[in-house]
Amino acid sequence: MTTNEMYSGWQDIPSAETRSMIRDASRQMGDLVRSTLGPLGMDKMVVRRMEDDRIRGFVSNDGVAIIEEFEGETNHPIAQHFIRVAEDQEDDYGDGTTTMVLLASEFLSTAMDLADQGVHPNDIIEGFSIAAQRTLERWDEMAIDLRATEGTLDHEKLEAIALTGMTNGRTGSWPLGDFAETLVDGVLRVSDPATGGVRLDHAETIAVPGGNVTDSELVEGVMLPKELVVAEHLLPTTGSVLLIEGNLQSRSLSANVSINVENNDDARRTAGGFNDSEAIAATIGLTDTVAVVVSGDVDMAIAKELARHGAVVMRNVKDSDFEYIAKATGATARGPITPNSKIDPEMLGAATVRFRDTGRDDDWVAFEPPAHVGAPAVTLLVRGGTQTTAEEAQRRIKDGKNALRASIKNPKALPAGGAADMAAAVDIRSFANRFDGREQLAIDAYADVLESVPRTLARNAALDPITTVADLRTRHHAGFERAAISKNGVLVDDVTADGGGLEAFQVRASGLIRAVEFANKITRIDSVLLDGRPPSAERVLDEPRVKPGEVPE
Repeated sequence: MTTNEMYSGWQDIPSAETRSMIRDASRQMGDLVRSTLGPLGMDKMVVRRMEDDRIRGFVSNDGVAIIEEFEGETNHPIAQHFIRVAEDQEDDYGDGTTTMVLLASEFLSTAMDLADQGVHPNDIIEGFSIAAQRTLERWDEMAIDLRATEGTLDHEKLEAIALTGMTNGRTGSWPLGDFAETLVDGVLRVSDPATGGVRLDHAETIAVPGGNVTDSELVEGVMLPKELVVAEHLLPTTGSVLLIEGNLQSRSLSANVSINVENNDDARRTAGGFNDSEAIAATIGLTDTVAVVVSGDVDMAIAKELARHGAVVMRNVKDSDFEYIAKATGATARGPITPNSKIDPEMLGAATVRFRDTGRDDDWVAFEPPAHVGAPAVTLLVRGGTQTTAEEAQRRIKDGKNALRASIKNPKALPAGGAADMAAAVDIRSFANRFDGREQLAIDAYADVLESVPRTLARNAALDPITTVADLRTRHHAGFERAAISKNGVLVDDVTADGGGLEAFQVRASGLIRAVEFANKITRIDSVLLDGRPPSAERVLDEPRVKPGEVPE
């Protein structure tokens, strides 16, 4: 490490030390989640002391949940990059984060090793990019079509993907196998396979303490933690539902309005013109509405009058929940209502409105559509013996939902258990012979990285990693492109033979692309310029003002 003489206090960390720093940080980030990969991966217990000196802890094998615990807790620039790329994968797909982080860690540390051996970073980047493109081509060739017929999807294959997403095949620890069919039905209800559109916000997941994970269920309609304005005693009730976008308010005198009242008739007309709560409630009451949902505020006087007409009122409903209720009830939102408004019966929805006990401190309001309607809005109640268990089951079911969403958008799947990675690695080793020199070294090293996935799965399954990878390589050379490590930790020729072992193609492909792009970006870093001086106002003011491209005097 050298100190820059022109800027006293700046340190120039040379290339070799920079690569060592990147390599060490990369491996440490990969090690955070390595043991959690696969059906036989282990859980992590994360324990930390909060600002109020309270100890917070949770148990999970979710890669992004573990990595996000370090957000704001580390100043290491490489670790911060890993956290951001993990969050990007989670935000875009909600699944595949652990594998993506492991691949990114292996690609980056391998790139640093190659650079130490004298391979130029540009050759490493080029080799990795070529191999990644070849991987996607190979995966596309071996992809499993999820379509049963034109415009329909194969339910059994979707259930296999959901199960892999929720449990990694480890159904013993998390017995969600029976819930896979329910989850598929729920996600398909809020999707359009023809266009690939999926509204997972119309299939919300709620963690409910009490019972067992196997007691989880799909509830028709919407459940929201909302408070009614008045008349809770009217629930449960069944009938029409009116949605109002905006406020539900009567006209009232403004403080800066001057009105001349000369006699009692004028006074009555003035009061009647501005105090029309009864008239608005009567207008709504003519529709026999039992529930009024308003996106804005509601006058208490109107709410009380509506209660006299047998209708409950929910106000200040956010836009996403407003749309959610519309989907569940079949209602069409309309604008504010005045005493002279005409309410089109076609705009009304229908539902049974009731309180639902979620085991929490507050009751939730449910809007349940009429039986056999099949409304495109459902709620997934996820149960567990404790709140922590229920929340972990909720996270797992969300992973299954996200895997299904990716599969509906791109109806293709890949065999799990390291089969796709090994198939691509075998293909790339022969493909690398087309290139000469250092690019070939990078492409061969890329194949080694892909094999790190089955190697990790083998280690987590208490198998010998070297022997297992060699055995898998032999089976793939023999033509068994789905040979992999099964959910039971056994090598099989076809991991999909028992109806499971499928991963969403889009999730794996996006994770690979993101990992390679991340490694290539960091590989371009030649050295680090580190300003180790403590910040001060005087130093900032005295800092040389140099425009980009200029040489300081």
